[in-house]
Amino acid sequence: MSPLRRKVLRDLRRLWAQVLAIALVLAAGVATLILGNGAYSSLYETRARYYDDYRFADIFADVTRAPRALLGDIREIDNVLAAEARIVKLALLDMPAMVEPGTMLMVSLPEKGGRGLNLLHLRQGRLPDPQSAREVVVSEGFAAAHRLRPGAPLTVLMNGQRRDLLVTGITLSPEFIYALGPGEMMPDPRRFGIAWLPRPALEAAFDLEGAFSNVVLKLAPGASVDRTIEALDRLTAPYGGAGAVARKDQISHAFLDAELKQLSAMVKVLPPIFLLVAAMLVNITLSRLITLEREQIGLLKAIGYSSRAIAQHYVEFVLAIAALGIVIGISAGVWLGVGLAQLYARFFSFPFLIFTRDPQIYGLAAAVTVAAAVAGALLAVRVAVALPPAVAMSPPAPADYRARMGAFRRLFALRQTGVMVTRHLFRWPLRTASGTFGVAMAVAILVASLWSFGSINHMIDVTFTRAERHDALVAFGAPEPARALFAARQMPGVLAAEPFRAVAARISHRALSRKLSIMGKPETPTLSRVLAPDLRPMAMPEAGLILSEALAEALAVRPGDRVTVEFLEGARRTVTLPVSGLSLGYVGLGAAMEITALNRVMGEGALISGVALQIDETGQEAFYVAAKTTPKTGFVAVTALTVARFKETLAENITVMITVYVGLAAIISVGVVYNFARIALSEQGRELASLRVLGFTRGEVSGILFGELATVVLAAQPVGWLFGYVIAFGMVQAFSSDLYRVPFVIGPEVYVTASLIVCVAALASAWAIRGRINNLDMVEVLKTRE
Repeated sequence: MSPLRRKVLRDLRRLWAQVLAIALVLAAGVATLILGNGAYSSLYETRARYYDDYRFADIFADVTRAPRALLGDIREIDNVLAAEARIVKLALLDMPAMVEPGTMLMVSLPEKGGRGLNLLHLRQGRLPDPQSAREVVVSEGFAAAHRLRPGAPLTVLMNGQRRDLLVTGITLSPEFIYALGPGEMMPDPRRFGIAWLPRPALEAAFDLEGAFSNVVLKLAPGASVDRTIEALDRLTAPYGGAGAVARKDQISHAFLDAELKQLSAMVKVLPPIFLLVAAMLVNITLSRLITLEREQIGLLKAIGYSSRAIAQHYVEFVLAIAALGIVIGISAGVWLGVGLAQLYARFFSFPFLIFTRDPQIYGLAAAVTVAAAVAGALLAVRVAVALPPAVAMSPPAPADYRARMGAFRRLFALRQTGVMVTRHLFRWPLRTASGTFGVAMAVAILVASLWSFGSINHMIDVTFTRAERHDALVAFGAPEPARALFAARQMPGVLAAEPFRAVAARISHRALSRKLSIMGKPETPTLSRVLAPDLRPMAMPEAGLILSEALAEALAVRPGDRVTVEFLEGARRTVTLPVSGLSLGYVGLGAAMEITALNRVMGEGALISGVALQIDETGQEAFYVAAKTTPKTGFVAVTALTVARFKETLAENITVMITVYVGLAAIISVGVVYNFARIALSEQGRELASLRVLGFTRGEVSGILFGELATVVLAAQPVGWLFGYVIAFGMVQAFSSDLYRVPFVIGPEVYVTASLIVCVAALASAWAIRGRINNLDMVEVLKTRE
């Protein structure tokens, strides 16, 4: 081994604490890069393979009742490779251990011998006997929530009639990777499940002999989805077609896409922060090392070592640190990636989910890390190789503080210790700025993650306290006359009832359009209100629509503009309506109008789709029993259970996320503060030892060094708040979609919590340095020439 290689090993051993601190920051960047890219690739490739192997459909369409003969015409549409007509209907659950009503989506199985689309992955048991009217297979999440096994009984109310079924198998489907029940914001497998059973059983239950209520299509590669949807809508319109949707708008697929979008945003934000901070730490540490080794560099050049050999020596020192960071980062990234894959496996219903170990990802992480480390070292190395031997062997000229410190000292009336702290910070302004920036990035990471708590609480408050103030929402299987409202008011435990009408429609403005449900509400709703952007309740206008801000943005409209509304139900009229106002909404795209006006423009009588109810707590159980046995009930959404599930799911996911982010921010804080303190201690060792000789206590001497650290950490706080605000705002914009919009709410507690965590990490670093100050060998230090 050459002498310079031995020197690299010696320097690594001597500076092991600083080396480890830098390596951990690099490792955090590597880990987030591997975690983000690996999780993205895993989720994307698993979904693609699952869709392909199990023939996931490209287009989905619901109809009221269409003859099976229509399927032949659908298959004749250009570029349609396969089409399957199904019966898909909602049923009510009647589980012995569950008082409140649940919902079961009943889906017909392909006929015997037909391969079909959206194939099932059987986990346990067997498929139902095609001739049986009782046998079903159920979704795995639902079965796990109720501890069902093959052979277990299952009772449902289909079309108002009680049916006792027998579970023969447990299965998964690519159509329900993210199984969201009607009226829910998060999957709740306890209250919503999917059951597949032979077609004849559903035909008899829902009076659909020789007919279907749902059709799915598989298209040829490269086929135009929009043109196919237009052709399909023309065929299904006479049979109550509510407008077909492409795969990208299918609810399960859309939520998966949103998750991929978030992972992509994480990869773009976090790794660059860590690598930038690590590059600055490398530069600071190497610059100080070269300053301390000026005489050695001069001697090496004097005895014949070239500038290239010396530069290579210091680059090898940096590469050793990078290699350590890469090894730690890859190990941590794989470990975190496996944990994230397990989290996805619980949240999304995949038959398989393997964390991708693509060598390209590891190669990219290693290359980017090495590039960042070497980039941080280049400036310091350039200074080293430029030193002539004679200059290098002489000590650097002492800094002149008079010009810098005179006015500053007079302005702030600093004590002598304050002058010592300030002059050292000003002596190396770039280093001070780098340390401040590094700590600020730790604060920013925390601000950019902790804001989600306030935003989610705000979303829950607005949605379930101010807007949707009902206790339960009962939707009918089909629109009912207005007298159904009076029947609902007579149900046990009901204190107040408010009708609503939900109508599928396509709203267009110029070349832009969106398909959604228009909600008809009373003129002054109280249980299901529409809120203005300033959170004031809005009255329904006599004519015109109130659009959510998200829908108005998607259609590029403002109040006063006119939009074209094509109703996809009833007489399927097309009308032009004015936009009367904009409302606030965080979930989906919303449009509302007065219920009487909605029925009028549709050309129908006084119909309602369901009722929002306020229920006496003492009468809840009796209400649930009545709701289960009412033939007209399509589904029941219980607000308290929806909110509880929403909080529970988010709490689990956010706890994991915040734990990771706090750990990452602590790594940055410890790495930056520890390196800054070690360098300051090496530079001021002679001064501090001199003060000890003069009678200063250990506490007083430590206070000088800690004063520098405190100044850097405190100066970093407002900078970190600003960067965190910007990052959080960018994340909100990146996460927003037609599915949901995340409110951007950052309270003072976010900044306080972020700063406290970083300050605690900084204190831990300072405590580690305190031991070195206490153990200063005054005699040896005073003998050392700076």
